[in-house]
Amino acid sequence: MKKIQSFLQTFKEKYKEYKRNRSNSRRFKAFYYSSKEDKRSDVAKIIDYVLIRIIIFFAVLLSVYLRGFTLYISVLASAMALTMYHIISIPIRNKRLMGYKKEKRKIIAHQRVYKEILNKTEEEMKEYMTKVFEKVGFANIQSIDNHHKSILLQASHNDNNILIGCYVYKNDFDVELKELKEFVCQLTAYDIKKGIIVTTSDFTHDCNVFIEHLSENYRLLLLNKDKLLNIIETTEMLPPEEEIDEAIENQISKKKKNWSRYKTAALSSKKIKGYFLLTIYLSIAAFYTPYTVYYMIFAGITMFLALTTFIIDYNNKRKIQEDKIEVQDLFQSL
Repeated sequence: MKKIQSFLQTFKEKYKEYKRNRSNSRRFKAFYYSSKEDKRSDVAKIIDYVLIRIIIFFAVLLSVYLRGFTLYISVLASAMALTMYHIISIPIRNKRLMGYKKEKRKIIAHQRVYKEILNKTEEEMKEYMTKVFEKVGFANIQSIDNHHKSILLQASHNDNNILIGCYVYKNDFDVELKELKEFVCQLTAYDIKKGIIVTTSDFTHDCNVFIEHLSENYRLLLLNKDKLLNIIETTEMLPPEEEIDEAIENQISKKKKNWSRYKTAALSSKKIKGYFLLTIYLSIAAFYTPYTVYYMIFAGITMFLALTTFIIDYNNKRKIQEDKIEVQDLFQSL
């Protein structure tokens, strides 16, 4: 009995810890599932989820019933099939969710790191890049030269002298061939044969072509924004989980604000007249078209929007009036 109680207590503590972790909340799960390709709203996803199960239930029901079985047996078989489908789909959904979660949190972490890099001063950027390269095996890193948006470092790696050029640009400004040739000249000036050029943006096509035809005496490695962020990820310099949760929470909050803005615009008191006139137009037009049912359905929708908007506007005005009266009564008691 004590073992059972101990197990239940342990399970209860783990469950509470799981609930406290907001990265496992429904809001965060919905965020992980969201993507640019999937334009469905949360309500639409729920409807799809329910419809799939309804289709499965009735498909099995008809299939079994048409084979000559009783309705009771058909319903039982449909319920069992639906239950089996649900049980099998749970680990598949969880596995898919873990993949989405990992990818989304990685993207958020990379965005946060990238934003922090762009906001660093030259001195901060020099220290940061020194730390990054030290963590991937470079040693004796020294700063040679600093310019606006560019830093030049010298380091050693596997007994080789390496020249490292760092260009802090935004996404819309790529490193050009002119800057690449200048870096090669610096390699020659310092008598170094190997170099790495890092940028927070990307390289032009001509830069990549130039690297392919570069003399065998020199070896250059180009690291664009994506490669740099992947290196930072391997060095475990990404933001902690709490900061990633905060960033995700902020994005969810902004999405809710946008939805509230659209809702306010759709139910604005200025739309009441428009909804009402549209209802009249659709109701009259329904008798002059072969699509009478569809027109009447849309007329009903617009009438519902008109009434809903009127009720919301009435309640808002009444609340404002009540607040005014409450304020007046408050000062009358003095």
